[in-house]
Amino acid sequence: MKHIYISLLLFLAFLFSSCAPATPAIQPTQANPPTLVNTLTGPAPTQVFNSMNMLEIPAPSLSNNLIGEPTERTIYIYLPPSYNTSDKYYPVVYYLPGYTDSTMIGVRLPGDLDSLIESEKVKEMIIVVAGGNNRLGGGFYVNSPVTGNWEDFIVKDVVEYIDSHFRTLPQAESRGISGHSMGGFGSLNIAMRHPDVFGAVYSLSPGLFDENGLEESLFAREVTIKSFIGYENNLAALPLEEAAGRMLSSPDRFGLAYGYAFAPNPDRHPPYFDYPYSEVDGQLVRDEVVWKKWESGFGGIADEAVQYKDNLLKLKGIVVDYGTADENRWIPKGCVYYGEQLSAAGIPVKLESYNGNHGGQIGTRIRDYMLPFFSTLLTFE
Repeated sequence: MKHIYISLLLFLAFLFSSCAPATPAIQPTQANPPTLVNTLTGPAPTQVFNSMNMLEIPAPSLSNNLIGEPTERTIYIYLPPSYNTSDKYYPVVYYLPGYTDSTMIGVRLPGDLDSLIESEKVKEMIIVVAGGNNRLGGGFYVNSPVTGNWEDFIVKDVVEYIDSHFRTLPQAESRGISGHSMGGFGSLNIAMRHPDVFGAVYSLSPGLFDENGLEESLFAREVTIKSFIGYENNLAALPLEEAAGRMLSSPDRFGLAYGYAFAPNPDRHPPYFDYPYSEVDGQLVRDEVVWKKWESGFGGIADEAVQYKDNLLKLKGIVVDYGTADENRWIPKGCVYYGEQLSAAGIPVKLESYNGNHGGQIGTRIRDYMLPFFSTLLTFE
């Protein structure tokens, strides 16, 4: 495992390097840069750290992926002001960035957190930013035989590394998980499946479908479908190795990433996932079984509320925060539907809506709502 030194200038450049996806499905908002960066030279608990640290950690959960994803990942960790001058142990909030993003957007680290703590708006806590950005822009924080086990990367690789290298309170009651957009979906999904690891979740503008969400998304547009069928046919005409080498070249990178996450099929000819449409005699034909796989990615909420009810009831808090003017019109509908389905199943959930778009106010939502939520709810001893 290697630790690397990266200058402040390089780190600032990195933070501003996020690019928008080829399709306007879920776009990140740029972050404000941190003012101080440190890299780790060892795990000793007495080591003196900077407030903001950049780490390269092992990611064994991503081994054996089929797209050449590295098994070392960069994460960021914020340490509260008293970390170097006390022997305290701290709760941890894990933040999952959105598609193509690697930052806590709209938040200046460490300055904003230091100010919130100094003004006693939030208690001292550790913040970990662990991105799911891969060669296609995102792994959606789910396990896939094609792109790697991104859920396990967060739940196992990242959490275990942080607990073994820093003074954390290693219990679910002292861990929160949050995220924006793709990361908002990931935070809800991971909290639902792992209440033994995370005790509360605050999701920001998450990718969620209601019962008609997939139909209303870009995935169901004829121009998108025909473009992908053409791409798939081109790969089918190539030998296996050549097709595998070109399979990441789709103009619809978001759709490609989504398919790898939710309908992977490593046993078929590249692109290694099942697509719900084909063209027969000039007509589009939909495979309903495969369509269900795609629908269950950001959707399937009603079934999950029943299947994971006991897990969801173990969480100390579930909040879904979204802008009513989100450019992705299916997201507000999906958030409302999520709240309705959990409430109908007897699972406490809170919806926080505001007049805003997909990413423009996320920094404010994090500072004024998400961080105080965890400060109130997590166990600090």
